[in-house]
Amino acid sequence: GLVKRIFNIEVVAADGDAEVWNSDVRFFHVNDVESGKHIASFYLDPYSRPADKRGGAWMDVCIGKSEACERDVPVAYLTCNGSPPVGDDTPSLMTFREVETLFHEFGHGLQHMLTTATVGDVAGINGVEWDAVELPSQFMENWCYDKPTVYGFAKHYETGEPLPEDMFEKLKEQKTYGAGMMACRQLYFGQMDMELHSAFDPTPAHEGEEGAETIFDVQ
Repeated sequence: GLVKRIFNIEVVAADGDAEVWNSDVRFFHVNDVESGKHIASFYLDPYSRPADKRGGAWMDVCIGKSEACERDVPVAYLTCNGSPPVGDDTPSLMTFREVETLFHEFGHGLQHMLTTATVGDVAGINGVEWDAVELPSQFMENWCYDKPTVYGFAKHYETGEPLPEDMFEKLKEQKTYGAGMMACRQLYFGQMDMELHSAFDPTPAHEGEEGAETIFDVQ
C-alpha cells in the first residue's frame, strides 16, 4: 500500500479494540513495519449522516503524544462525509472528490500520528505555523494522481475491471483546469488581507458623522 511505500508503516483494522459512537465508525492501528511496534491509532467516520453529523471533513486529536503526560501512542479522529453504502450488497461508491478528501484528511492524521516530538505543545499538529498546516494534507492529495496508487484500488466493484486508462488521463487533466482562475483568486485573497492589515481602519464613526469604512468597501 501507499503508506507502506512512503512511510514504512502499515494500517491494521482493530475494530472492537475501542468503543465507537456509530456503527459506521471503524478503528485502526498504525504499526511500524520494520519493528512491528504499534505507534498510533485512528478512528475513521467516513460516511454522511445528515440527521446527526455536520457537513464537511476534518481531522482532530483524540490523544496527543506527550512525554510529560506519559502518552506515547497518539490517536486521531478522521471524519468525512462520503457517500454511504446503498442497501446490503452495494459498497460505498465514492466519487473522486471524496477519495481526494479522504487522502487529504489522512495527511493531517499522519502528521499527528507519525510525530517523533515528545513535547505535547509541538507534537503532531500542535505548534505548526498557519501557513504550513495544509502541507501534509495537500501532499497526500497528490497521490490521487499517481498511477500505481490509483490502480491499487480503482476497480469496478462488481467485475474487478480496473479504471480505464482514458479516464485516468482525464482525471489528471482536470486537475489543472481553471488553475489560472484559482491562482487569481488566491492572489486576490492575499491582496485583500494585506490591505485589511495595513490600511483598513475599523473604528466606528461618531454619531452624526458618515459611516466608517467597512470590509465590503475594501473589497
